[in-house]
Amino acid sequence: MIMMQALGWALVDSLWQDALAAAGLAALLALVPVRAARIRYAFATLTLALMLALPLATAVRLSGTSPQISDVVTATSPVTPAAPVADRIRAALEPALPWVVFVWFGGVVALSLRLASGWLVTRQLGRVGTSSVPDACREAVARLAARLRIRRPLRVLESAVVQVPAVIGWLRPVILLPASALTGLTPLQLDALLAHELAHVRRYDYLVNLIQSVIETLLFYHPAVWWASQQVREEREHCCDDLAVVVCGDAHLYATALLGMERLRVATPGFALAAAGRGGSLMGRIRRLVAPVQTEIFPRWMAGVIAVTLALGGGAHLATGTAATGDRGGMRTATLDSLIDRVEALGNPAARHEAVKTLGSRRDPRMVPPLLAIAQHDGDEEVQHEAVKALGKVRGGAGVGALLDIARTHPNPDVRRKAVKAVGDVAPPEAALGVLEQLAQRDPDAHVQQEAVEALGHLGSPQALAPLAYLARAQPNAEVRDEAVEQYARNAAPESALVLLVDRLANDSSSDVQVEAVDRLADLPDGLGIPALREAARSHPSRHVRAEARRRLEDYR
Repeated sequence: MIMMQALGWALVDSLWQDALAAAGLAALLALVPVRAARIRYAFATLTLALMLALPLATAVRLSGTSPQISDVVTATSPVTPAAPVADRIRAALEPALPWVVFVWFGGVVALSLRLASGWLVTRQLGRVGTSSVPDACREAVARLAARLRIRRPLRVLESAVVQVPAVIGWLRPVILLPASALTGLTPLQLDALLAHELAHVRRYDYLVNLIQSVIETLLFYHPAVWWASQQVREEREHCCDDLAVVVCGDAHLYATALLGMERLRVATPGFALAAAGRGGSLMGRIRRLVAPVQTEIFPRWMAGVIAVTLALGGGAHLATGTAATGDRGGMRTATLDSLIDRVEALGNPAARHEAVKTLGSRRDPRMVPPLLAIAQHDGDEEVQHEAVKALGKVRGGAGVGALLDIARTHPNPDVRRKAVKAVGDVAPPEAALGVLEQLAQRDPDAHVQQEAVEALGHLGSPQALAPLAYLARAQPNAEVRDEAVEQYARNAAPESALVLLVDRLANDSSSDVQVEAVDRLADLPDGLGIPALREAARSHPSRHVRAEARRRLEDYR
């Protein structure tokens, strides 16, 4: 009877305990960026485990108490005005606890039968209607597994049962491919989806999904558990999407492969992990891949407050008649506060330039606000340039937010261009990607657009490939498209670069961009671009492009 009461109270208390855990997870997910899939997945998984641990801990704690559990609770609880009400509620619930346990047990048995049947169906997928895949497919799986550092033995089979690629098992995983995927997708698209399935293998997601299904069965009565479990599934797919993009090198290519599989999608057994399966909204996943959320580390309102504060401080300093000199030796020994004051008071641009250079040499994060104000408001362009340069040298990347703000809002295009260059050199991809993409598309100055494209390439992030591909095709300015073609070819996987370069060679309206495509085709490894060069040398409409293609073919020989 003690165990029955302990289990009953554990089930009742889990209603508010797990609801609080879900609320905490919701708050964490609201704070963590959408692109940080691994962190969001870790939070969701830990929360789901906590939801099971809380009622278990309650049951273990109460099972060691006296038979009158409500008396123990009342005796150990502080006396509050609400205590009698709580006691009456618990006293009213206690007779119903055996029924609560019986209903819960019946639900667990029913869902366990469903769980077992789903497991058996999934096991049969690896044995029924399967056949060997072509050698090229096995080689692709081996190549991708090596890139993902997967050392477990795995098999890949063609299945007449499944309609999308799926992975089953975790000790000896099996990847199942529908015949339609082998015949209806391009090799690059199939590689992208295989990379997604191999990401599940690398992360032991089959085992985690099995444990997750057990937790869902035990806590079937709680809506918050089903919500948290859905978050786990969505973030699991996002994690595998990110790994697949890293392997295939092109988010747009991967998104195209997902859309291709969606045309063939049907219901997938619960234990099978599929690229187009149970991971939430497909369009949401695609939008997350190709339209990253812009991150703003240094809000504009904060920059305005700092600039106004510094301006008022400088005016008060000048009104009191405080003297300042441009002596270099004095600046080296001055405190940080006196250095800021001196820069505000110096009238000679050369002296201000030297003072800003001295501030930057300290690389102190406390120098970010004054350097930002100088870059935005100083009357001399060279001093502004030096302030931008100094912001890029601040320790720990503390100046990145200020550089992004300057790149977006500064009225001088030369200063914006210098800030964009610094962003590409020092900013982390998650902070800079959205701003650089926006500048490459919309900045009124073509040189700033071109610098933003180059900075996107310098980020070295796979997520920068999608905006580079878009800019290479759709940017109105030919010089910016030219730069986008170059940066994409330098950073993308050779197969993806080949697709874009052939497209630009055939369809771009600028002969300069076509020539750039020719040069990049010649630079692809293993002679991958040579067939396209030969075709261009024979039949391209532009004589200039044909001549460049012939020249690069001669160099290749």
